[in-house]
Amino acid sequence: MIRIHRTPEPPTLGPTRTERLTAARRARSKGCKLEFEGYGEVKENLFEMQHRKCCYCEKLEEQAKYRDVEHYRPKANYWWLAWTWENLLFACFECNREHKRDQFPLVDESACLTAEQAPPGNEQPLVLDPSDSNLDPLAEIEYRRDKVQGKERWVPYGRTLRGTRTIEVCGLDRPALLTRYSDHVNHVVRPKLEPLFRAEERGDTRAVVDAWSRAKRGLLHPAREFRALSHDVLLVLVPPSVRQRYHLSLDPT
Repeated sequence: MIRIHRTPEPPTLGPTRTERLTAARRARSKGCKLEFEGYGEVKENLFEMQHRKCCYCEKLEEQAKYRDVEHYRPKANYWWLAWTWENLLFACFECNREHKRDQFPLVDESACLTAEQAPPGNEQPLVLDPSDSNLDPLAEIEYRRDKVQGKERWVPYGRTLRGTRTIEVCGLDRPALLTRYSDHVNHVVRPKLEPLFRAEERGDTRAVVDAWSRAKRGLLHPAREFRALSHDVLLVLVPPSVRQRYHLSLDPT
């Protein structure tokens, strides 16, 4: 998971929110089922804001049409936020429908918002909001190199309780993703580091620095898949001793 820089609210969402909230309040007063419609009109905006990637697992999606608008605070329990721009994200089916669903654990469940209360109130969510500018997902979740059934696997671990719960709730360690992570490391990250290792063997300082810069550009651009994974893999595969010797920095993503 990587930080998402939220863009301004699309102008079409405000009128839709006013209309849908009025209908939702009317339905609640009559004891009728709420109809959650309208927020899908900003799916493309979210898709582009997130560089066409799932907000949780960072998997690239070819198009937004058949994927989900994710409600960070689930609409089933936080109905009044169903059309709030800051509560909307773009997510893949697996993270949203198969794993997170309506889960939204809190440090203290008794602090849950009451109807129509503005977030965050006294809530302390245990699921990371990747668009929260006050949070750095890299400080909450890290990828480590492990052995699973004798094979190298890159596995996400929580550096904090919040990071651990996010992995559990969103299924960021599901088998299919672990395979994708390993493929990414072996077929994308390692090839980009080969020029650096060859230059380091020659002791060619300039070539090492240039290769590092190219690898960072190729792996850590906001549109790249599994950017957080690449960040942590770079820290592991290029040892601190090498980075210190050649003054190679890894700026926060």
